[in-house]
Amino acid sequence: MMRFSEIEAFRAVMLSGSTTAAAQTLHTSQPNVSRAIALLEQKTGLKLFERLPGRLVPTSDARSFFKEVQRSFAGLHHLDEAAKRIKRFSGGALTVAAVQMLALGLVPRVMQQFCQNLPEVSVSIHTGHATTVARWVEDQTCDVGLVSQVNNNYGLAYEHLYEVDAVCVMPADHRLARKDVITPQDLANEPFISLPRTEHGYSLVDTHFENAGIDRHIRLETSYSSITCSLVMQGLGLSIVNPLASLDYRHSGMVTRPFLPTVKHQGYIIYPKERANDRLISDFVTTVKDVLARELESLGCKAPA
Repeated sequence: MMRFSEIEAFRAVMLSGSTTAAAQTLHTSQPNVSRAIALLEQKTGLKLFERLPGRLVPTSDARSFFKEVQRSFAGLHHLDEAAKRIKRFSGGALTVAAVQMLALGLVPRVMQQFCQNLPEVSVSIHTGHATTVARWVEDQTCDVGLVSQVNNNYGLAYEHLYEVDAVCVMPADHRLARKDVITPQDLANEPFISLPRTEHGYSLVDTHFENAGIDRHIRLETSYSSITCSLVMQGLGLSIVNPLASLDYRHSGMVTRPFLPTVKHQGYIIYPKERANDRLISDFVTTVKDVLARELESLGCKAPA
């Protein structure tokens, strides 16, 4: 078996160009470096250097072997850095998954506080539908997830973050902005931006319009609440969305009005049960709750007890 000291001596010679310089780098003697190189050649069966008077010339085998050695040392360097981050605790890595509505709004605001508190943490953010996010967390592709619904079949730990009533969104100068509450009858003749018919939540809104006998004028369909709000701001129609989705548009001339009958939106944070005491996950959950409490307060809502 090759020893690490032999690999290290070979690498030092390749980088420095001589056994003397390599010995200085490794804080050892030149004969020790030469002995390590000879042993490495013996163990590998490779001729790594041509011995010329006063110098060693790497062979093609040495250059090929050196590429592999460099890859290994890069991996060791990564492990060393990871160990240092973990030792500092403020280090480490967290992979977060979220449904689109939360990934585009809440998550960036959570990250601003989370990264300020733990500047050494590296964070990776992914977005997908609720079932996809749950699957990522279940197989530990991601450490923690933010979803709009939970499925106990995944066997994950979860905490209820919020329950809010949907709102009707419109430009501030729209005629319906004068009303305190919007009903299906108010939207009878308005261009409407809807979830696609296959999306979860479409039927909740659709049922209220069917019960009221209102046939909506659906101009556009989109799965993404951020796109919905942008389309509303372009004057392409009105819509009914989770009020958290509207927060990024508060200063762009869009307003919200309560919609009746109510349509409930839920939010949950999920993570593997066996990682309930993980320090980074616990810190992230706490930060999510802190930021969300402020946002819900600005909407006149309360977080679950």
